[in-house]
Amino acid sequence: MMNKIVSLEYSSGAKGLDAGIYTYEVDGKNILKIDFPDSNGFMAVHEKDDKTVYIKADYMKFTTE
Repeated sequence: MMNKIVSLEYSSGAKGLDAGIYTYEVDGKNILKIDFPDSNGFMAVHEKDDKTVYIKADYMKFTTE
């Protein structure tokens, strides 16, 4: 069984050195699920109300459980 992603940290700056580091955490209320990267390097963040945000950044780090 594959682990699931519980948080995603990303920045468009190299290695997260920029001040603009953003985090998504699966909380079951607003953020429902985060998909593993697809073959093009995009990660899908599934939010409530069937909204999905696609992210591809120079720096991405995710945590699984």
